[in-house]
Amino acid sequence: MSDTIKKVSIKDIAKELNLSITTVSFVINGKSEKMGISTVTANKVHELIKKRGFNPNNAARMLRIGKSKTIGLIVEDISNYFFGNIAKFIEIEANKNGYNVFFSSTENDDHTAKNLISKMKNSSVDGYIITATQGLKEEIIRLKNENIPFVLIDRLILDVDTNYVILDNYTGSYNLTKHLLNNGYTNIGFITIVNGMSQMIDREKGFKDALCDAKVKMSDSQISKVPFNQSEEDIIDFIRKFIKDNPSLDALFFATNYLGVFGIEAIQRNNMKIPTDLAVVAFDDNDLFRLFSPSITVASQPIKEIAQQSFNLLLKNLKKEKRPTKPIGEIIQPNIIIRNSSPKKYTKKYS
Repeated sequence: MSDTIKKVSIKDIAKELNLSITTVSFVINGKSEKMGISTVTANKVHELIKKRGFNPNNAARMLRIGKSKTIGLIVEDISNYFFGNIAKFIEIEANKNGYNVFFSSTENDDHTAKNLISKMKNSSVDGYIITATQGLKEEIIRLKNENIPFVLIDRLILDVDTNYVILDNYTGSYNLTKHLLNNGYTNIGFITIVNGMSQMIDREKGFKDALCDAKVKMSDSQISKVPFNQSEEDIIDFIRKFIKDNPSLDALFFATNYLGVFGIEAIQRNNMKIPTDLAVVAFDDNDLFRLFSPSITVASQPIKEIAQQSFNLLLKNLKKEKRPTKPIGEIIQPNIIIRNSSPKKYTKKYS
């Protein structure tokens, strides 16, 4: 006769802890504080649930409390260093608060982004954290009008007042450019993408303003915009050609980390060395930048802080009793990490 494993029920949890089923139910559904249940009791319930492997029926719970305890995370590319780590830290925060995360990538495609929002709506997610594509304005306005909680991260939708957590891209780019200027580099190439999103506009503006404030002349030929969704080889060839066409450049500023990775290979294929032939800096860090020799100077995004702030802001909006009356915007400062790819060229400095 074979043994069968008995499925643990809420009744079993209550009996083992000598509590009422109602008390355990309140704890499971996140109502312990509201119902006056002590932290000690709530912790005992959570610990035993974990120990016994108890999984409350999500569908039944959603019918009772009107929530799925799931959030939708929509990012540009989950395989990207930045977005992958954002997803990891948001999932950690979500799990701490009893939420699951349903995440997907848009590949910066408007149609994909719209479909993802629609699919997540059909899955009854409670709220969204979204890296918006350029053509997502109507969907964002619709979410707002339907009073569905959401937070934008990484980039804004211009002229739409929403909750957001973004990086101060302008200041990060300005300071990274100023670092190159202070180290004597005056003919700096800026390589970005054809995008039109707010974060890329701010990075380009920060670069230009730093040169202008230092009274360093700049020509349009110093800025190169890589078409989006190009293959790796096409991007490398694009950067190689830009370097060859601008032999007077003494430094390169890559506006994204993946352009920086491809740029390193392009420089090597051109039989040039960093920083002997070209100093290099990049916006946003990458493991490769730390490990490469010479290591690459970056404007680093505090990923964990961005993830925590975005989830906490969404959580405020999910809890109706704590929901802010107006949209909240959080702007986080990047960190300039100076490494070996941008040493001093000569002693002249710009203040």
